[in-house]
Amino acid sequence: MKTRLFLPLAVLLTACTTTDEKVAQATHLFNSGREAEAVAVYREAAMAGHHEAQLQLAKCYDFGKGVPQDLHEAVRWYTMAAEAGNTNAQDNLGTCYVSGTGVEKDLFKAFYWYDRAANAGNPSAMNNLGLCYRNGEGTIKDDTKAATCFHRAALLGNANAQYNLGRCYYHGLGVPQDSEQARFWVSKAAAQQHKNAILFMADNHWQMPQ
Repeated sequence: MKTRLFLPLAVLLTACTTTDEKVAQATHLFNSGREAEAVAVYREAAMAGHHEAQLQLAKCYDFGKGVPQDLHEAVRWYTMAAEAGNTNAQDNLGTCYVSGTGVEKDLFKAFYWYDRAANAGNPSAMNNLGLCYRNGEGTIKDDTKAATCFHRAALLGNANAQYNLGRCYYHGLGVPQDSEQARFWVSKAAAQQHKNAILFMADNHWQMPQ
């Protein structure tokens, strides 16, 4: 009589590890201070096409976490993740193009990636798109569109956008001048410890939110 062998469930699960599970494992390693080990696992998942792993690997290269800093390599992985539809990667890639970090400065490409991420609902990209409209970078200067972008992101809790929207109301840029709305939105940002918002509150002798 032949004896059947049954592998433990844990062994079977390990053998069938998904890319999502690898990303979770890498994130745990990274948060535990084992950054080099995390990078190796992120890379494995990233090479398999996992866009969140590509984003995290890009950030490791961007800030020199677990690997020597390599801005060109960071842009390469940001681009892969961005093209796969990861909105955080799109936003970060836009910022790379704004500053010329790891890539040749290109405000039109920055606008493209911010716009793409903003249309997909990314609050940080909405704020950055607003800055493009406010400053006329990569697009025609338009204070009304800038304020609209800031407002969309502010409603989603983005502190930078709340501060920027407050300043729009304070100066009447793209919206009617309204000191109460200015105070409301700047105080929202200050409540999130936004440094410029806190200074703006103090300069105008506005009471800090409780």
